Amino acid sequence: MDAYFHLSLNHNPPGCRNADSPHVHDYHQLLYCTFGEGGQCADGWKFAMRPGDMFFIPAGTEHRSLFPPDRKFDCYVLDFQSHLFTPALPGDKEALDVVEKMAWFRGKVPLSAAGQQHVRPTFDELLVEFQRKDLAYHAVLKMLTLRLLISIARDEDFHGQGRPTCPPPSHEQMICEVVDYLDASYMKAITVDSVLEFCPLSRSHFHAIFKQTTGKTLIEYLTDIRLKKAKEQLVGTNAAIADIAAHTGFSSSSYFGQLFRSDTGLSPGDYRKRFAGRECSGKPTKERLPLGRHDRAADPFPPFRRAR
Repeated sequence: MDAYFHLSLNHNPPGCRNADSPHVHDYHQLLYCTFGEGGQCADGWKFAMRPGDMFFIPAGTEHRSLFPPDRKFDCYVLDFQSHLFTPALPGDKEALDVVEKMAWFRGKVPLSAAGQQHVRPTFDELLVEFQRKDLAYHAVLKMLTLRLLISIARDEDFHGQGRPTCPPPSHEQMICEVVDYLDASYMKAITVDSVLEFCPLSRSHFHAIFKQTTGKTLIEYLTDIRLKKAKEQLVGTNAAIADIAAHTGFSSSSYFGQLFRSDTGLSPGDYRKRFAGRECSGKPTKERLPLGRHDRAADPFPPFRRAR
């Protein structure tokens, strides 16, 4: 892990050396109070610290701990840098959005009572992993830090204040995920019901949004993909037609033949006889492959797939 990362459970006092003197770090600091009473001073603001309270000190922010006379407090101190996460990755980008929003609060991070309790086990797990340094140590640290930030993002008090962050996927993004699934899993038995298991839209809404986004129904889109893959296998392999039908997701070779003839005007066998090897040989041919419904589009993959 290239980014700096450190976690400790501090008992204050004494706490960290010079923690009560103004100082600055080149990394972020997330503090979570587990016991007692203390305080934090950051960016000119003073805050009391009690069990369940969380504070975020962005990198470069002057801050110090406050130790009331005859009082003690314990707190987790998590040090990390933003490049622990990669902005180009969707999940990491959301984590960085949470970090940015925490910085917006200028000190104390708003959490509900339930949220304060919810994050404690993750801090406990992080400390155990950080101390043991077991197999896949770095991956687990990142995973648990992501879990911590997700818990913060989903807390009702944090989510309800300040600017919105980590919005759920739009309907178009949900359809993009479905299309990616169809492109990769066309050979499986796919139904609208099986898709709705991971796409949280009502059946009628799903049909409307899918048609609006792709210009086709789900069955039409899936059939076009399967026919395209079947044509590639017919001209590029010697596999039996029945096997090609099965491998591209058709329920029977007779149903495959019916749809194939409707699309191209040829049976799968005639298509193979006429065009087998021509696409793979690299030799020029004056006779073009017949255009099916899928092939007629200038771009077989709608532009929405490139504009996420």
